[in-house]
Amino acid sequence: MHIAKKAATAAALTGAVLGTALVGGGAAAAAPNDSEGVITILGTCGDTFSPSVGGGAAGWTITCGGGKVRVQGWVKDTKADGKAAEVYGSWGNGDSFGTVRAGGNGTKKEFNKSHSGTTVSLYLRVI
Repeated sequence: MHIAKKAATAAALTGAVLGTALVGGGAAAAAPNDSEGVITILGTCGDTFSPSVGGGAAGWTITCGGGKVRVQGWVKDTKADGKAAEVYGSWGNGDSFGTVRAGGNGTKKEFNKSHSGTTVSLYLRVI
């Protein structure tokens, strides 16, 4: 199977956690932090991710089938700081995944999205 990789600019990801699904390959693996404090998590379809950053947490599962990639998950604001936790990203063809925002300490938002293709890149941030 074809493996597609998604690159992102570290400056755009400062303080974020990235989860990218790649068809093929092995189990999920976390790369070490780069100089900007970004953790990149690579995985395959069927993997589940549970990233967290100061003030936010998320969890999602990526599945693939029938020419589509699907993401089911949640994002939660974990700190009373006036900020919000967000999961955002893009599909493999560059289309926007959109943004799922949970604002207010303890607020949790669920999401269930699908798109044609086999890859998705997701990010967790607090803004």
